[in-house]
Amino acid sequence: MFELTALGWSPGRQEELEPHAAGGLAPARVAPQHRGAYLVYAEGGERPAEVSGRLRHEAVSASDFPAVGDWVAVDDAPGAGAATIHAVLHRATAFSRKAAGEQTVEQVVAANVDVVFLVSAFGDDLNPRRIERYLASGWESGAEPVIVLNKSDLSVDLTADVAEVDTVAFGVPVH
Repeated sequence: MFELTALGWSPGRQEELEPHAAGGLAPARVAPQHRGAYLVYAEGGERPAEVSGRLRHEAVSASDFPAVGDWVAVDDAPGAGAATIHAVLHRATAFSRKAAGEQTVEQVVAANVDVVFLVSAFGDDLNPRRIERYLASGWESGAEPVIVLNKSDLSVDLTADVAEVDTVAFGVPVH
């Protein structure tokens, strides 16, 4: 059993669900996603889930399908083998990338993330330009980025390394 509020469910989400709830659908949050198969967390517990035929048919692009972190409206009938996902609720934030292939198609990697931790090690792996690119992705998603630097024992000059990261942090906390 899951307490949906512990997973981020809110009164605003409940209001958004109302049209779907009137049709007997319940809220759930997408956990892992594996090539069209989903695992959702609902009040009844953890359940396998699949996209409804209608949602599949109406999807214009890959970004219309559920992603990890999405809130969805499901038919979670007792005794059914899997829950059926009928709708994806509004995404507050979304980490996206270009899907594999020659076409420029958005692929949502994760949704509804509030804070993103960008972790990088000191030493040879410390690359401020890479951190800067990750910061741009974090801001673009709508999440709040935080930089975490680890393996301080690998730093020759800790103060200088942190100062170098601060030059690209643009006010983002560096820990």
